[in-house]
Amino acid sequence: MDLAEFLLSASICLGLYVILSIFWPLLAGGAGYTPTPRGKTKRAMDMAQVGPRDFFYDIGCGTGTVLTEAKKRGADVVGVEIEPLRWLICRLRVSGARVILGDMFKVPLGNASVVFLFQYPNVNKRLKEKLGRELKPGTRVVSYAWKIDGWKPTMVVEDLYLYTIGETESV
Repeated sequence: MDLAEFLLSASICLGLYVILSIFWPLLAGGAGYTPTPRGKTKRAMDMAQVGPRDFFYDIGCGTGTVLTEAKKRGADVVGVEIEPLRWLICRLRVSGARVILGDMFKVPLGNASVVFLFQYPNVNKRLKEKLGRELKPGTRVVSYAWKIDGWKPTMVVEDLYLYTIGETESV
């Protein structure tokens, strides 16, 4: 194989990996990758009153934008990401964070005081049962862009929805 063939093969492999990395979370039952805008991230942290006493989870953490903001506010942070490249970027980017390479539906959340999610409505529907089952009363859940159907938000600011376990679930 000459250099030109090698470069072509490497380019094709890289292109396929990029395409797969965009769609892998969708195929695994999550949402595609779209970063949360910094302004929305700060507003979400304000709504949930994230601070040094919090144990913060971002499920589907991508490259760590939300984790970075929660860490700045003194929270212990945990991110969950299924796509290896974004997981690696997040690990390198958010010093002191625990970043799990895995399926958000399989990671226990029982010690969380705040959970952030930016998922599609069908994923929120699946997460609703897990969150209701695993989270303690008083835990705050912030969903960006999409409501959690069947739960009444404690607060809504634009397209950010804050829920408080024990107060917002419908019976």
